[in-house]
Amino acid sequence: MKKLMSLFIIAGVAFACTDDDIRSEHVLDNGPKIVGFSKSFETVSYFTDEGDVTLDFPIDLIGLGTGETLSSAIDVNYEIDVANTTAVEGTEYDFVDTTGKVTIPAGGNFATLPIVVHTGSLNPTQKTELVVKLTSATNNTVVGEQYKTFKVIFVGCQSQLAGSYTVVITRSDSPAVVTWTDEDITMTSVNNFKSKRSGNYQIGVLQGTNGYHFVDICGEITVPQMQLNEVYSNILRPDPANNGLDGEVTGPNNFYTKYQIGFTSNTVWRGFTCTYTRNL
Repeated sequence: MKKLMSLFIIAGVAFACTDDDIRSEHVLDNGPKIVGFSKSFETVSYFTDEGDVTLDFPIDLIGLGTGETLSSAIDVNYEIDVANTTAVEGTEYDFVDTTGKVTIPAGGNFATLPIVVHTGSLNPTQKTELVVKLTSATNNTVVGEQYKTFKVIFVGCQSQLAGSYTVVITRSDSPAVVTWTDEDITMTSVNNFKSKRSGNYQIGVLQGTNGYHFVDICGEITVPQMQLNEVYSNILRPDPANNGLDGEVTGPNNFYTKYQIGFTSNTVWRGFTCTYTRNL
C-alpha cells in the first residue's frame, strides 16, 4: 500500500541544524536567483516493512535578484552522484519522476523532489546513502555551490544504546582520567540519544541541562554542535579531525564518542574522549 508523506525535517533526528541549513539571512534582496537544497542531508529510518512510502525533499529558491516574487517558473536539473551513492535504485528507493528535473512554479519559492522508499528493502545492518547533485537551473538562475548536494541516508538498523554505563573520560590537555559508574544514556527519539554529563564535569557543577546529544546510525556515531548544557556560550562540537565520524559502537555493550568544547570565547578547543561500558 502506497503512502504519501512530506518530509521537511530530519526524520526522527533532533539533530540540530547544520551549518549548511539555509537561514533567514541567506535570503537575498539583491543578486542573482539562487536555488539549492535547504539541508545537506536527511535520515530515513524504517525497521519493518511498511510498503512503499513517498517522501518529498525540498529544493528552495534562496535569492531573487530583485527581491520580488518569482514571475516565471524555474526548472532545476539534478543527477545521482554515482561515485558517492551506496543505495541501489530499485532496491532502497526509486524516483517518482525519472526526468531528472523539478520545477519551481511562478510565484513559488520551492519545489519538491519526491522519492519512493521501499521500506522492506532497507539494509538491516548498515546505512546506505543516495547522493543527489543539482547540476543547473533555467531562467537566469544559478545553483548555490554550498547547497547543490543532498544526501538521503537510509537506515534499517535500530540502535539499542539506551541504558546505564560506566564511562571513562579523558581530556586532551590533561593527563587526568575521570570515571563515572552511573552514566545514563537516554533515547530521545529513534537512533538519537543524550548522555547524562558533558565533558568531565560532575553533575551540579554546571547550570542548564546536563549532557550532550549524539546519533547512532548503524554503529557510526555523530555528535551535533550545541551550546554546552544548552545555556553556555561555550560550544560543544564535533572534532573537525573526525571527518564526520565522532564515535563508534565497538560491541554489544561498548561504544565511544569524541568531541570538543570551546574555551576563551571558543578560540581554544579541548578534546574529550568518552569510552562507555554497559553496566550489566
